[in-house]
Amino acid sequence: MTALRRTVKIRGAPIQALDLQTICYKCDRSRAHGNHTKYSKLRQAEAAERRARERV
Repeated sequence: MTALRRTVKIRGAPIQALDLQTICYKCDRSRAHGNHTKYSKLRQAEAAERRARERV
């Protein structure tokens, strides 16, 4: 079946695989299971702070 599968292309170039963390580094559990809203907000705040420091 995999031989018949098409590769997805955007603007003529194949899509690269996403480099995402599957395990939450805060609680060491899968990010796909359970409620990770609290950890998501913490990660977003850390990223915003990191971007602000890089701009200076």
